[in-house]
Amino acid sequence: MTKPTYRGGNGKAKTAAEENLGKSRRDHRWFAPVLVELRKEFKQKLAAELALIANRSTRVCEDWIATPPRGAPDGEALNALLNSRIGDVVWKALTKSCAEPWRKKLNRQMEISQLLDQQRETAARLAALQNGGDL
Repeated sequence: MTKPTYRGGNGKAKTAAEENLGKSRRDHRWFAPVLVELRKEFKQKLAAELALIANRSTRVCEDWIATPPRGAPDGEALNALLNSRIGDVVWKALTKSCAEPWRKKLNRQMEISQLLDQQRETAARLAALQNGGDL
């Protein structure tokens, strides 16, 4: 009967198929442009705000915003950020370097929508003031 080969023996610890062929999990550079915009949006208590929006602990969010970052949002947290009130900020930051024409069209539509919302709010405030109402 033959003995199995262990790490200290003649056999390799890993075969070629077990090598890591993907990117490093410690590479969180994709989140850097989003973080720049989020810091503009939330001047104070960024980690606490992110924790509420992304449904993560404040400690995890502190890792995301650390220098250098010790983590980044996973898919579920990114989904929560994109589907929140700051989703447009996150979206624009993520696609900032995208040269595709769809990005410009989508950003233009987003800006039009924001301007129409502002126009409606301004018209409502003006009407209330003209009718002698108080804001």
